[in-house]
Amino acid sequence: MPGIEKRGENSWRLTVDGGYDASGKRILHRRTVHIEDEEILRSKRRLQDYLHMELARFRQEIESGQYVKPERITFADFIPAWKQNYADLHLGAYTRKNYMAIVTARLLPVFGHMEMSKIKTMHIVSYMAQLRAPENRKDGRGKPLATNTLLNIYKTLKSIFDAAEKWQLIAQNPMEGVDRPVADKAERRDLKTRKRAYSLEESLDLIEALRDEPEHWRLYFLGVLLGGFRRGEMLAVQWPHVDFAAGGFHVEKQISLAEDGRRVEAELKTEESAAFVPMPKWYMAELAQYKRRWLEERLQRGSQWRGGDKQYVFHNGYGEPFYPTVPTYRWRKFLQRHDLPRIRLHDLRHTTATLLREDGADLKAIQERLRHARLSTTADLYTHASELVSRETADRLEKLNPAANKRGSQAT
Repeated sequence: MPGIEKRGENSWRLTVDGGYDASGKRILHRRTVHIEDEEILRSKRRLQDYLHMELARFRQEIESGQYVKPERITFADFIPAWKQNYADLHLGAYTRKNYMAIVTARLLPVFGHMEMSKIKTMHIVSYMAQLRAPENRKDGRGKPLATNTLLNIYKTLKSIFDAAEKWQLIAQNPMEGVDRPVADKAERRDLKTRKRAYSLEESLDLIEALRDEPEHWRLYFLGVLLGGFRRGEMLAVQWPHVDFAAGGFHVEKQISLAEDGRRVEAELKTEESAAFVPMPKWYMAELAQYKRRWLEERLQRGSQWRGGDKQYVFHNGYGEPFYPTVPTYRWRKFLQRHDLPRIRLHDLRHTTATLLREDGADLKAIQERLRHARLSTTADLYTHASELVSRETADRLEKLNPAANKRGSQAT
């Protein structure tokens, strides 16, 4: 077929003659086409028709002046197209904000001037290795970047180059040979020793200390602990989402941050995150009392109430939801005031799983409580060994004690 050359198992290269340049050198425009449709691949005639149609479109694009040779597009030139045609459509506001911060601060200074087609796997491998070097520390304390930071940089690069490959801007994706960052031994050791959840006794101390907090913050933190909610999910709960008859919350949205830093009501992290979460009866009883005071407060605010039709259970005093960073700040101050063991606010979600696990709940029940898409996520992240579970496991081996074993007694 003229202008069409088979390159791989399911790929063909299209070539369009662009005439001659000023020096008399022939200009050839090339584009690689990947075909995944099995029906097209099985029929020789349909395959030929499809490739000829793609070739005609390619030629029309060139003749109309819309075609830009891939090697002329730099990394910096491609970012606006990636943001408009992929990031803005498929990424949440908070994720998009983080990705763009990484692009601006880390990727553009390194790759911005390079042509997309000339960025190779080795360039990215070397860059990721350099980020782990102590001299490239972020915190000023001589420590390499955390694996989670490296992972976000990796995800950003992969998103960009995956789009470039899909849109046929590059023939080969340089991210295919780049390993996903994983924690090294030292970091895994630090993570293992870092406190990630409260025990039952510590949880009871926490609940007691919360008695001294303002009512809305006490119920907010209690709700996160008892329901295993994410920070933004609890902020987005409105009174119509609270089902006092069934005794729980309908989780439908989360409060997040937009690219410009505004708080926004956003979609949940996953489809599985949307669910009804039953809560303890005593908590729902306290929440019902709080609602009466909430209604009184709204009435007192009068024209100062800025919540409109929204009825956020936990608000800034004027009906508006808190910024997502506010609960984190309040949580840190609360722990300091009461000299409680330091864990992250998100670790209350770990605590939910740990308490349920210690009380005999199976992984499936915990998965449903935390609304994870996969059981493996629950097992890997939220059921780390606790002292009680480890003690019970060890106690199961007491029957092997030779001093209490008949065989051991007979042998002596």
